Amino acid sequence: MENALDRVTQKIVEADDLKLLEHVDTYGYVCHGHACGVRVFPRSYRPENLQRPHFSLPKGQAHAPDCDVKGEDDLRARGKKGSIAKELETSPGLSPASLRLIETRVITDPIATPAGAHAQGGSRSATTGDALQKPAGRRAANSIRPICRAFLEFPYDRHLPLQIDGVQTTTYQTVFKKLRSEGVEAFPQQRIFYAELAWTAAQEHDDRLIIPLDAGEWMDKRLVRPYCIVVQWAEWTQTARTRLKNELEIARQENMAAKKARADERTYLFVIGAQNPEDLSQFVVSDQRLICTVHDHLVFPKQQ
Repeated sequence: MENALDRVTQKIVEADDLKLLEHVDTYGYVCHGHACGVRVFPRSYRPENLQRPHFSLPKGQAHAPDCDVKGEDDLRARGKKGSIAKELETSPGLSPASLRLIETRVITDPIATPAGAHAQGGSRSATTGDALQKPAGRRAANSIRPICRAFLEFPYDRHLPLQIDGVQTTTYQTVFKKLRSEGVEAFPQQRIFYAELAWTAAQEHDDRLIIPLDAGEWMDKRLVRPYCIVVQWAEWTQTARTRLKNELEIARQENMAAKKARADERTYLFVIGAQNPEDLSQFVVSDQRLICTVHDHLVFPKQQ
Protein backbone atom coordinates (compact mmCIF):
# COMPACT_ATOMS: atom_id res chain seq x y z
CA MET A 1 0.00 0.00 0.00
CA GLU A 2 1.25 3.48 -0.89
CA ASN A 3 -0.67 5.27 1.87
CA ALA A 4 -2.46 4.62 5.15
CA LEU A 5 -4.51 6.38 7.82
CA ASP A 6 -2.76 7.91 10.83
CA ARG A 7 -4.66 6.56 13.85
CA VAL A 8 -4.22 9.75 15.85
CA THR A 9 -4.59 12.58 13.33
CA GLN A 10 -7.07 10.66 11.11
CA LYS A 11 -5.17 11.93 8.06
CA ILE A 12 -3.99 9.85 5.13
CA VAL A 13 -0.19 9.56 5.13
CA GLU A 14 1.95 8.71 2.10
CA ALA A 15 4.50 5.98 2.76
CA ASP A 16 7.13 7.98 0.88
CA ASP A 17 6.50 10.94 3.19
CA LEU A 18 7.46 8.97 6.28
CA LYS A 19 10.95 10.23 5.53
CA LEU A 20 9.78 13.65 6.75
CA LEU A 21 9.29 12.33 10.29
CA GLU A 22 11.99 12.23 12.92
CA HIS A 23 10.13 9.36 14.57
CA VAL A 24 7.85 6.83 12.85
CA ASP A 25 5.29 5.09 15.05
CA THR A 26 5.26 1.62 13.51
CA TYR A 27 1.97 0.80 15.28
CA GLY A 28 0.31 4.07 14.34
CA TYR A 29 -1.31 3.32 10.97
CA VAL A 30 -4.38 1.52 9.66
CA CYS A 31 -5.92 0.92 6.24
CA HIS A 32 -7.88 3.99 5.13
CA GLY A 33 -10.49 1.91 3.30
CA HIS A 34 -14.17 2.27 4.13
CA ALA A 35 -15.21 -0.07 6.97
CA CYS A 36 -11.74 -1.63 7.16
CA GLY A 37 -9.23 -0.14 9.61
CA VAL A 38 -6.92 -3.16 9.63
CA ARG A 39 -3.55 -2.30 11.11
CA VAL A 40 -0.75 -1.85 8.58
CA PHE A 41 2.95 -1.43 9.16
CA PRO A 42 5.38 0.97 7.46
CA ARG A 43 8.23 -0.71 5.61
CA SER A 44 11.51 0.46 4.04
CA TYR A 45 11.25 3.96 5.51
CA ARG A 46 14.62 4.01 7.28
CA PRO A 47 17.51 6.03 5.79
CA GLU A 48 19.52 2.92 4.96
CA ASN A 49 16.68 1.27 2.97
CA LEU A 50 17.30 1.39 -0.76
CA GLN A 51 13.76 0.69 -1.92
CA ARG A 52 10.66 2.84 -1.82
CA PRO A 53 8.67 2.96 1.44
CA HIS A 54 5.29 1.25 1.63
CA PHE A 55 2.73 -0.12 4.09
CA SER A 56 1.98 -3.83 4.42
CA LEU A 57 -0.45 -6.06 6.29
CA PRO A 58 0.87 -8.27 9.09
CA LYS A 59 1.29 -11.91 8.17
CA GLY A 60 -2.02 -13.75 8.12
CA GLN A 61 -4.10 -10.56 8.23
CA ALA A 62 -6.49 -9.43 5.50
CA HIS A 63 -8.51 -6.37 4.58
CA ALA A 64 -12.15 -6.25 5.61
CA PRO A 65 -14.50 -7.86 3.04
CA ASP A 66 -15.98 -4.51 1.97
CA CYS A 67 -12.69 -2.58 1.94
CA ASP A 68 -12.60 -0.35 -1.13
CA VAL A 69 -8.80 -0.01 -1.04
CA LYS A 70 -8.62 -3.47 -2.60
CA GLY A 71 -10.18 -1.96 -5.73
CA GLU A 72 -7.71 0.91 -6.08
CA ASP A 73 -5.44 -1.01 -8.44
CA ASP A 74 -8.44 -1.60 -10.70
CA LEU A 75 -9.26 2.10 -10.60
CA ARG A 76 -5.68 2.97 -11.53
CA ALA A 77 -5.83 0.60 -14.50
CA ARG A 78 -9.14 2.08 -15.66
CA GLY A 79 -7.85 5.60 -15.10
CA LYS A 80 -5.10 4.98 -17.66
CA LYS A 81 -7.76 4.36 -20.34
CA GLY A 82 -10.49 6.89 -19.57
CA SER A 83 -12.08 9.21 -17.03
CA ILE A 84 -13.04 7.84 -13.63
CA ALA A 85 -13.83 11.23 -12.11
CA LYS A 86 -16.94 9.98 -10.26
CA GLU A 87 -14.98 7.24 -8.50
CA LEU A 88 -12.14 9.61 -7.61
CA GLU A 89 -14.62 11.78 -5.70
CA THR A 90 -15.08 8.96 -3.18
CA SER A 91 -11.53 7.54 -3.21
CA PRO A 92 -9.61 9.94 -0.95
CA GLY A 93 -6.31 8.13 -1.28
CA LEU A 94 -6.03 8.62 -5.04
CA SER A 95 -6.60 12.20 -6.25
CA PRO A 96 -6.07 15.07 -3.78
CA ALA A 97 -8.05 18.28 -4.27
CA SER A 98 -5.52 20.64 -2.68
CA LEU A 99 -2.15 21.02 -0.98
CA ARG A 100 -2.19 21.85 2.72
CA LEU A 101 1.22 22.14 4.33
CA ILE A 102 0.75 21.25 7.96
CA GLU A 103 3.24 20.10 10.55
CA THR A 104 3.42 16.30 10.64
CA ARG A 105 3.25 14.68 14.05
CA VAL A 106 6.47 13.38 15.55
CA ILE A 107 5.45 11.09 18.40
CA THR A 108 2.10 9.40 19.04
CA ASP A 109 0.63 7.32 21.80
CA PRO A 110 1.68 3.75 20.90
CA ILE A 111 -1.15 2.36 23.04
CA ALA A 112 -4.06 4.23 21.47
CA THR A 113 -6.24 2.28 19.06
CA PRO A 114 -9.04 3.96 17.11
CA ALA A 115 -12.53 2.62 17.28
CA GLY A 116 -13.10 0.01 14.61
CA ALA A 117 -9.42 -0.71 13.94
CA HIS A 118 -8.15 -4.26 13.77
CA ALA A 119 -5.43 -4.95 16.30
CA GLN A 120 -2.62 -7.29 15.38
CA GLY A 121 -3.79 -10.85 15.83
CA GLY A 122 -7.43 -9.88 16.30
CA SER A 123 -10.19 -7.54 15.23
CA ARG A 124 -12.82 -5.21 16.58
CA SER A 125 -16.21 -4.56 15.09
CA ALA A 126 -16.65 -1.44 12.97
CA THR A 127 -18.11 1.67 14.55
CA THR A 128 -18.84 5.16 13.29
CA GLY A 129 -15.34 6.62 13.73
CA ASP A 130 -13.81 9.01 11.21
CA ALA A 131 -11.61 6.25 9.84
CA LEU A 132 -14.66 4.24 8.83
CA GLN A 133 -16.89 6.90 7.31
CA LYS A 134 -17.42 6.70 3.58
CA PRO A 135 -15.34 9.60 2.20
CA ALA A 136 -17.46 12.56 1.12
CA GLY A 137 -14.97 13.96 -1.36
CA ARG A 138 -11.37 14.35 -2.41
CA ARG A 139 -8.87 15.12 0.33
CA ALA A 140 -6.12 17.64 0.92
CA ALA A 141 -2.55 16.40 0.57
CA ASN A 142 0.24 17.24 3.02
CA SER A 143 2.96 17.15 0.36
CA ILE A 144 3.08 17.27 -3.43
CA ARG A 145 3.83 13.55 -3.77
CA PRO A 146 0.24 12.18 -3.94
CA ILE A 147 -0.73 15.09 -6.22
CA CYS A 148 2.09 14.26 -8.62
CA ARG A 149 1.24 10.58 -8.53
CA ALA A 150 -2.38 11.39 -9.42
CA PHE A 151 -1.21 13.59 -12.32
CA LEU A 152 0.56 10.59 -13.85
CA GLU A 153 -1.98 7.92 -12.92
CA PHE A 154 -5.16 9.65 -14.12
CA PRO A 155 -4.36 11.47 -17.38
CA TYR A 156 -8.03 11.63 -18.43
CA ASP A 157 -9.04 13.42 -15.24
CA ARG A 158 -6.66 16.35 -15.31
CA HIS A 159 -9.70 18.60 -15.59
CA LEU A 160 -10.36 18.01 -11.88
CA PRO A 161 -9.85 21.04 -9.62
CA LEU A 162 -6.59 21.45 -7.72
CA GLN A 163 -5.90 24.28 -5.29
CA ILE A 164 -2.34 25.17 -4.25
CA ASP A 165 -1.39 28.37 -2.44
CA GLY A 166 0.83 30.52 -4.62
CA VAL A 167 -0.26 28.83 -7.85
CA GLN A 168 -2.84 30.81 -9.81
CA THR A 169 -4.13 28.00 -12.02
CA THR A 170 -6.68 25.61 -10.54
CA THR A 171 -6.77 22.26 -12.38
CA TYR A 172 -4.38 19.34 -12.69
CA GLN A 173 -3.98 20.19 -16.37
CA THR A 174 -2.81 23.74 -15.72
CA VAL A 175 -0.99 23.46 -12.36
CA PHE A 176 1.74 21.23 -13.81
CA LYS A 177 4.40 22.58 -16.18
CA LYS A 178 6.85 20.32 -17.96
CA LEU A 179 10.42 21.56 -18.39
CA ARG A 180 11.35 20.84 -21.99
CA SER A 181 14.51 20.40 -24.02
CA GLU A 182 14.04 23.44 -26.25
CA GLY A 183 16.28 25.83 -24.35
CA VAL A 184 16.05 27.41 -20.91
CA GLU A 185 12.92 29.53 -20.40
CA ALA A 186 11.73 32.08 -17.87
CA PHE A 187 8.55 31.13 -15.99
CA PRO A 188 6.84 34.20 -14.49
CA GLN A 189 4.19 32.15 -12.67
CA GLN A 190 4.62 29.43 -10.08
CA ARG A 191 3.71 25.88 -11.08
CA ILE A 192 4.57 22.33 -10.13
CA PHE A 193 7.54 22.01 -12.49
CA TYR A 194 8.68 18.58 -13.60
CA ALA A 195 11.06 16.77 -15.95
CA GLU A 196 12.62 13.38 -16.34
CA LEU A 197 15.40 12.75 -13.84
CA ALA A 198 18.87 12.74 -15.41
CA TRP A 199 21.17 9.75 -15.16
CA THR A 200 23.90 11.93 -13.66
CA ALA A 201 24.00 11.76 -9.87
CA ALA A 202 23.21 14.82 -7.76
CA GLN A 203 26.08 17.04 -6.59
CA GLU A 204 26.29 17.20 -2.81
CA HIS A 205 27.51 20.28 -0.90
CA ASP A 206 27.32 21.27 2.76
CA ASP A 207 24.53 23.78 2.20
CA ARG A 208 22.81 22.45 -0.91
CA LEU A 209 22.16 19.51 -3.21
CA ILE A 210 22.10 20.11 -6.98
CA ILE A 211 19.91 17.67 -8.92
CA PRO A 212 20.27 17.64 -12.74
CA LEU A 213 17.24 17.03 -14.95
CA ASP A 214 17.06 15.60 -18.45
CA ALA A 215 15.78 18.86 -19.97
CA GLY A 216 17.15 22.26 -20.89
CA GLU A 217 19.42 23.53 -23.66
CA TRP A 218 20.90 21.07 -26.18
CA MET A 219 23.71 21.58 -28.66
CA ASP A 220 25.03 18.97 -31.11
CA LYS A 221 22.88 16.30 -29.44
CA ARG A 222 24.38 17.11 -26.05
CA LEU A 223 22.63 18.63 -23.06
CA VAL A 224 24.92 21.58 -22.44
CA ARG A 225 22.76 23.51 -19.96
CA PRO A 226 20.38 21.28 -18.03
CA TYR A 227 17.66 22.47 -15.72
CA CYS A 228 18.69 21.75 -12.12
CA ILE A 229 16.92 21.65 -8.79
CA VAL A 230 18.90 23.31 -6.01
CA VAL A 231 17.85 21.94 -2.63
CA GLN A 232 18.86 24.33 0.14
CA TRP A 233 19.31 21.90 3.01
CA ALA A 234 21.59 23.78 5.40
CA GLU A 235 18.90 23.55 8.12
CA TRP A 236 17.99 19.93 7.42
CA THR A 237 18.86 17.07 9.76
CA GLN A 238 21.29 14.43 8.58
CA THR A 239 18.41 11.96 8.53
CA ALA A 240 16.39 14.16 6.17
CA ARG A 241 19.39 14.60 3.87
CA THR A 242 20.08 10.87 3.76
CA ARG A 243 16.49 10.03 2.96
CA LEU A 244 16.35 12.46 0.05
CA LYS A 245 19.67 11.19 -1.33
CA ASN A 246 18.45 7.61 -1.10
CA GLU A 247 15.18 8.45 -2.84
CA LEU A 248 17.07 10.12 -5.66
CA GLU A 249 19.41 7.16 -6.05
CA ILE A 250 16.49 4.72 -6.15
CA ALA A 251 14.78 6.95 -8.72
CA ARG A 252 17.92 7.29 -10.83
CA GLN A 253 18.42 3.52 -10.93
CA GLU A 254 14.72 3.02 -11.77
CA ASN A 255 14.98 5.44 -14.66
CA MET A 256 18.14 3.92 -16.11
CA ALA A 257 16.70 0.40 -15.88
CA ALA A 258 13.44 1.45 -17.54
CA LYS A 259 15.18 3.21 -20.40
CA LYS A 260 17.55 0.31 -21.04
CA ALA A 261 14.55 -2.05 -21.07
CA ARG A 262 12.70 0.33 -23.44
CA ALA A 263 9.80 0.46 -21.02
CA ASP A 264 7.16 3.17 -21.22
CA GLU A 265 7.69 4.26 -17.62
CA ARG A 266 10.17 6.94 -16.64
CA THR A 267 11.12 8.59 -13.36
CA TYR A 268 10.12 12.23 -13.05
CA LEU A 269 11.19 14.79 -10.50
CA PHE A 270 8.51 17.28 -9.40
CA VAL A 271 9.12 20.51 -7.52
CA ILE A 272 7.49 23.73 -6.43
CA GLY A 273 10.53 25.96 -6.47
CA ALA A 274 11.60 29.52 -7.11
CA GLN A 275 13.35 30.08 -10.44
CA ASN A 276 16.72 31.71 -9.88
CA PRO A 277 16.60 35.10 -11.67
CA GLU A 278 20.39 35.05 -12.08
CA ASP A 279 20.40 31.55 -13.59
CA LEU A 280 17.07 30.54 -15.11
CA SER A 281 18.16 26.91 -15.36
CA GLN A 282 17.91 26.60 -11.56
CA PHE A 283 14.84 26.07 -9.38
CA VAL A 284 15.45 26.53 -5.66
CA VAL A 285 13.54 24.65 -2.95
CA SER A 286 14.07 24.23 0.79
CA ASP A 287 10.88 22.47 1.95
CA GLN A 288 11.06 18.67 1.82
CA ARG A 289 7.33 18.48 1.11
CA LEU A 290 7.69 20.39 -2.17
CA ILE A 291 9.98 17.96 -3.99
CA CYS A 292 9.50 14.30 -4.93
CA THR A 293 10.11 11.63 -7.57
CA VAL A 294 7.47 9.40 -9.19
CA HIS A 295 8.04 6.49 -11.59
CA ASP A 296 5.24 6.01 -14.12
CA HIS A 297 4.17 6.35 -17.75
CA LEU A 298 3.49 9.97 -18.73
CA VAL A 299 0.47 10.14 -21.06
CA PHE A 300 -1.11 13.13 -22.79
CA PRO A 301 -4.53 12.03 -24.09
CA LYS A 302 -5.78 13.50 -27.34
CA GLN A 303 -8.22 16.34 -26.86
CA GLN A 304 -11.79 15.26 -27.50
